[in-house]
Amino acid sequence: PKGSPVVKQPSQVPHAATGILSLVLLLATIPVLPPIPAFGSSEEEIASFYASHATRGYLYQFMAGLALLGALWFLGYLYTRLRREVPGSPLPVIMLAAGAAWVCFAVVFLGLFQVFSVWADDPDTHALLKAFSDAYVLGFMFNVFPAGIMVAAASWSLRPSAGWPGWLKPLGVLAVATQVLGGVPLIFPTGPLKAGGLITYAPFFTAVLWICLASCSATRWERSAADQHRNGYAAARTA
Repeated sequence: PKGSPVVKQPSQVPHAATGILSLVLLLATIPVLPPIPAFGSSEEEIASFYASHATRGYLYQFMAGLALLGALWFLGYLYTRLRREVPGSPLPVIMLAAGAAWVCFAVVFLGLFQVFSVWADDPDTHALLKAFSDAYVLGFMFNVFPAGIMVAAASWSLRPSAGWPGWLKPLGVLAVATQVLGGVPLIFPTGPLKAGGLITYAPFFTAVLWICLASCSATRWERSAADQHRNGYAAARTA
């Protein structure tokens, strides 16, 4: 070929789309397992839940674990891209570190479901199961802190000049506000907003929803960049 050759580059579209996959997998877990018992539920309610949902709980763990890995994969893509778009800023590093902590924390709590399912079959451990279940749903709310830091750092790093839509940053503010709301049970564990149920799942889903929206924007941008590069490569080949 004549002229300077244009080197083919691997497509980043699959990496950019992993955030979408994360939300799809997480939404698929909704019919698999009902909300875990809220803070302060009775021993009977807690033991019955874990005893009757053992198999479905294991399936839920597997699907939710894959969803978290998809979110972490997208954060890795986003980190690489933001390092180019906001060079010298510590925010991409903070985002990735907080995101890794968020995923690791959630995975550890997912694994406790198996322990509780075993205890549910033994009446002698029901009092212990209740104590651990209350600590479980309340402790999971600490996840709102790394999730909020992750979304805040990522949102603050986005630049419209780099191809990010202007509405994504304000949505990040709303997502962070949801994480703040999710911290209420930590201050008022016996109040109307108890850990477990909606107040537990809403912050988690909101963080993944923001990741999905960022993933949609990144996927469109990467497709456009890939088309431009492909056209340039074809033109160089025929020049």
